Amino acid sequence: MAGAALLVVVGVLLLYPLLSFLLLSFVPGLFGQAGGGVGSFARALDGYALEALRNSLLVGVVSAVISAALGLLLSWLARRTTLPEGRVIEGLMWVLLLTPSYLVSVGWLALIQRGGVLSGLGLDWPGLRTVILGPSGVILVLALAHVPFSYLATASAWSGVGGELDEAARVHGVRPSRRTWLTVRLLAPAVAAAFAVSFAESLGDFGVASTLAANAHFPVATFAIYRALYANPLDFPLASATSWLLLLITGVALLLQARVARRARAYASLTGRSRPPRRVPLGWAGTVTARLGLTALVLLALGIPALGTVVSAFLRRISDGLSVPNITLEYFVAAAHTGLGGPFMYSALLAVLAATVAVALGLGLAGLLSRPTPLARGLDLALLGAMATPGLVLAAGYIFAFNRPFLPLYGTSWLLGVSYAAGGMPSTSRLLLGPVTQLHRSLGEAARTHGLGPGAVLRTITVPLLAAPLFSAWLLSATHIMFELPMSQLLYPPGSPPLPVALVSCSNNFDYSLGAALELEAVGLVLLAVWALRWIFARVVPAGWQRATVPATPSAVEPHPASIPPAGTA
Repeated sequence: MAGAALLVVVGVLLLYPLLSFLLLSFVPGLFGQAGGGVGSFARALDGYALEALRNSLLVGVVSAVISAALGLLLSWLARRTTLPEGRVIEGLMWVLLLTPSYLVSVGWLALIQRGGVLSGLGLDWPGLRTVILGPSGVILVLALAHVPFSYLATASAWSGVGGELDEAARVHGVRPSRRTWLTVRLLAPAVAAAFAVSFAESLGDFGVASTLAANAHFPVATFAIYRALYANPLDFPLASATSWLLLLITGVALLLQARVARRARAYASLTGRSRPPRRVPLGWAGTVTARLGLTALVLLALGIPALGTVVSAFLRRISDGLSVPNITLEYFVAAAHTGLGGPFMYSALLAVLAATVAVALGLGLAGLLSRPTPLARGLDLALLGAMATPGLVLAAGYIFAFNRPFLPLYGTSWLLGVSYAAGGMPSTSRLLLGPVTQLHRSLGEAARTHGLGPGAVLRTITVPLLAAPLFSAWLLSATHIMFELPMSQLLYPPGSPPLPVALVSCSNNFDYSLGAALELEAVGLVLLAVWALRWIFARVVPAGWQRATVPATPSAVEPHPASIPPAGTA
């Protein structure tokens, strides 16, 4: 019964809005919507929409190549060399992964716009403005934002290339360049995954599209969809057709990656006799070069945009330059009154509620996915498809599906919160799948044998054993929702903008100082909240729950009531 209810939830929250919106391109007059039909594709392949698709394809390919190359290089430095900063690289990847792309874009805009930080400091470089406010700037921001995906895709693959292969190549006199090429070929499945994920993320990104690309008058597909949704009159058929084309391009990349993955057996090199690889000594020159490269990466990805944000927030008038009388906190005071009291608290409330719902649904879905059944495989494909769907497309589906006479929910906080939970549900179920799979079915069988119902099993077994991964999944989901832009932009109730909308509105209104102050306050408060919640978890949750491990074999569970942990214990 619970499994059927979860499938209904997935159908209502994911399949219904997506299908009802996407079918508009094939079914004229669907739900009374004017237009529609296959003629929408002709309009999507012409004019502004076609230019946006071409630009997205160009940006996606180039940025994915850069991301895959940088991710492979960084994972090699961290996993296969003697570079002392290996752990620093790991930490940097997580910081980049958790940083919304539109915050980086806003930082660049505050820095290089006419009258921006560089102009105020007397460093106005028109050439730099031309580079950043154009395809090169969009590619740069997206490529660096998606390096963590490439890094995570390739880092674990290095352990599958044993050290004996390199030693054999050395014995046979293979040149270093040739040895490097052979190693890269063995990593082909991981590199293909890195490219495909980065490409899909670039195509579906709305943060850069609505900030940097929009200010550069460089149309991309996600902004073309947004423009069609807010046209006068609303053009749902064009938005639907453009979404289909965007999904088609993304699907081709994912299918090519899947084809490489199916041939992964040809790249298998790890055996029972494999030896750990010898770390490559970089030497003095190599270490210095690697450190300089890491410094440049940090500056371009975070440091320089952060400089634009910080300087904008603290200077009364940017044009007056750096001087003590020009330093002020008035923008922080204004942001605290207008931003934190409204958008920040509104987003925080929705994030707490939506993350809780997403984790609860994700836990149930992970339980279904862990079963070796055809239904589980079909559900897995559906959730993977939802993860690959750009957030803007799902949000557009919510506009169309829940703005009907029988479901008049559009423009309400309820729908915005539900969309947050629905968007986080697939990734949360994926995060919890591994821990849930480790729960042996004998635990539940023993509990039922001794008269415990499903609720008691959840309370006394599942939650204690999975407390740490559940908390981590909730924290990650809530943090992501706080800065979720596409759904916030399309679904927020009139007069109640959430935090991401308030931040982007400041940028679009050229009020960079107020936006920068609000951004710094919001990021600081979110980091403080994360630290406080982790501190509370470590001290309030029983220590056994935090260190709980799953029995390795069925024999670890004795057929005695004492084997069933009481509430509050592991």
